[in-house]
Amino acid sequence: MMKTIIFSILMILGTSGLVKAQDFHASTTKVEYINNSLQLTAKFFTADLEKALGVSAGSKANFDAKAKAYSAATLTMKVNGNPVSLSYVGSETSDKSTRLYLKADGLTNIKEIEIKNGMLIDVFSDQQNLVTFDVNGVRKSFTAKKGSDSGKLSF
Repeated sequence: MMKTIIFSILMILGTSGLVKAQDFHASTTKVEYINNSLQLTAKFFTADLEKALGVSAGSKANFDAKAKAYSAATLTMKVNGNPVSLSYVGSETSDKSTRLYLKADGLTNIKEIEIKNGMLIDVFSDQQNLVTFDVNGVRKSFTAKKGSDSGKLSF
């Protein structure tokens, strides 16, 4: 009986160590072209984003201020070869995930978008950011990661 208990404890400890080593760091960013505006929704695990920002999502004003500055430093976009300004709209947090909302207005005749998405890559070396575009009825995507955080897509 004692051997069974000890074996069970060792199995639980061993398994929890494996789970810890299997951490997964990913985000999704959806870019939609609606009414001459590119609307971005970036979704993260809340704990990962809080670590990158150094502030809790529970402190809404401070969190949004940090998220605005962080996204401006790590997420950039060019449309038809010209840099565009992304405006931070806000955030929404649920149990485990947080969405950041950004937009770029006044865009017409989109032929090409280049985006650099380095969000959380500076914090987690295995971070992967899936970026999906819905522009002019065309859906394309790419994955940004360490060493390859930019993508250029034609529409």
